[in-house]
Amino acid sequence: MAGRNNKGLVTIDRRTRKDSYYIYQAYWTKTPMVHICGRRYAQRAGEAVEIRVYSNQPQVELLIDGESVGKQAGDKVFVFAAALEPGFHIVAAKAGDAMDSITLEKVEQEPAIYVLPEVKERAEGVANWFKLAGNLDLTAPMEFPEGRYSVKDSMETLAQSPEALEVVRKALKLATNFDLTPGVGMWDMLRKSSPERMMGMAGGMLPEGFLESLNAKLIQIDRLS
Repeated sequence: MAGRNNKGLVTIDRRTRKDSYYIYQAYWTKTPMVHICGRRYAQRAGEAVEIRVYSNQPQVELLIDGESVGKQAGDKVFVFAAALEPGFHIVAAKAGDAMDSITLEKVEQEPAIYVLPEVKERAEGVANWFKLAGNLDLTAPMEFPEGRYSVKDSMETLAQSPEALEVVRKALKLATNFDLTPGVGMWDMLRKSSPERMMGMAGGMLPEGFLESLNAKLIQIDRLS
């Protein structure tokens, strides 16, 4: 998807191995393996469905509902095209003793969620964020008054105040589509990081004045001792 960082071998919570994980496995492991890509892309439309397979074996056979649709010889990447009838289908790939399978549903139209609708929602959210910030001079140098929170505080420090944490969590969700919650997922890795540092990694993806507006909100909240 344009504008989204799709790099990495696993999802940010480390629970789901992406297809890219298996192409590395195909190149590096000596243990026979085969992997059908796109298992999270479970509903497909169109006359012909592309089914991509990764394997470290020299030949892969594709089966749909137990019936072979062909074999391919190749090196690591095998691409099949198959016509599916409407409804659910079991798609399997065999490469020697290795086998993988997924369930696909042939639909008339793919779900709207596949086109990333939250992009529009986030854009609207950013606009509302600036409205909530009020009449601020977002080009002026940021202030860091003593006894107040700021974007330079760590997430661990901000979490001491439910109000400050909620402000930052909302900003991070709008800016990065990442929901950071104490004790969940990547919290242990990022709890020492500040909003300034995390949003700095987003670079030009953030609208001008976004970090300044977040700081303007945080410095209104008294620091808890």
